[in-house]
Amino acid sequence: MSRETIKDRYQRTLGYIITENSGRQKALDAAQRTLGYYYPGQDVTKNVGQRTIAHGNVLASLIYDAD
Repeated sequence: MSRETIKDRYQRTLGYIITENSGRQKALDAAQRTLGYYYPGQDVTKNVGQRTIAHGNVLASLIYDAD
């Protein structure tokens, strides 16, 4: 499992993207709340309610929208 920190231009932490061993990625905001998931096998991004919001990986945009 790996964790990438997403920061703004002032080096403030906006959130994190965690890559799980299965390849699935999870977006978290700075308070560690789950924002959504990326499923590489399906190539879709889903929100926390499991609703498809985009084809492809747009997790970083969920983090920016959360701030």
